[in-house]
Amino acid sequence: MNENHSIPVTSLLPTFSDVLMSENPLALIHKITGSLRPSRIRVEINDKLAKVIFKLNDEDSGELLEGETYQIIEKRNLKGQGEILTAFKILNKAGYQVLRPFTMFDRFVLAVCISEWLAGNRYTTVAIIYRALTGKIGRSDAKPSVTQRKAIMESLEILMSRIVDYGAEEVCTVMGYNGGNPFYGKGALLPASYVDFSAVNGDDDTLIFFTTEPPLLKMAEAKKQLVSYDARLLDIPGQQNTPMSIAAKNYTKLRKQEIILHRQLTPTITFVDVFKKLRIEKANSEIKRRVREFMIALFEHLKKAGVVKSFEVIKHGNTFYSIEFPRPKKS
Repeated sequence: MNENHSIPVTSLLPTFSDVLMSENPLALIHKITGSLRPSRIRVEINDKLAKVIFKLNDEDSGELLEGETYQIIEKRNLKGQGEILTAFKILNKAGYQVLRPFTMFDRFVLAVCISEWLAGNRYTTVAIIYRALTGKIGRSDAKPSVTQRKAIMESLEILMSRIVDYGAEEVCTVMGYNGGNPFYGKGALLPASYVDFSAVNGDDDTLIFFTTEPPLLKMAEAKKQLVSYDARLLDIPGQQNTPMSIAAKNYTKLRKQEIILHRQLTPTITFVDVFKKLRIEKANSEIKRRVREFMIALFEHLKKAGVVKSFEVIKHGNTFYSIEFPRPKKS
């Protein structure tokens, strides 16, 4: 895991209001975006709370949005303590009516924004997010299509409009995180705002402003449960980057990194697990075949890059079951 190299924010940075009140907001946006140096390192929050939130189904998501409080089990059967729980709520901001649950695509859009935040960037653009999701970082020629842009904007909207509210009490006082000091997190999953002038001239003139540390990042940092890797490894030559393929390869890469970090995990990624996380368990065989091919293409790419020495696609009878790969030896 990489160290957090956050750069202090100064009052000299233009604000959301500065852009709106500027005599020439487009010129200011271009000045800001021209100075951005996007992060090449993807940082993923990978603690229990984040995992649970991004796999909530329609029913659970609906109950939470209606005001229910859920609990996650941080630790089972801890000696002398029993189960260690963290309670959380998920609510829509006033006026936001979308009821759908979060998706893996939403999770990775948030991960890109968190990676930019940790790199010291307090702004980003739709194009930068697209390049990070696809591994095309630093390539000004790589621009999102209408469909890709729409998917990213929808994710940004839901992340900025959904509030998470949790209390890290037992997990800190009993398990020692955060120096044993409890803390609370409350706010939009992505504390940000944006200005959109893209309709003016067709360019990527949408500037996203990050306002404070995302509350889920605070929890993951306290628990030291972050995963990082070179995001350029997601750039698979010749692959069509649909929202589905983006989610599939980002989740597969995250799962691979998680397995490498935790030696108790078997170095196997099952296709059923990925289908479940992408919510396509009931999809037709053609959609599943394409996702399976995206995953295999990623491993072929990682093999050529020397990131994995080899891998094997496992079948149970005529059914594709998993991808297995050797665990790197300790140096």
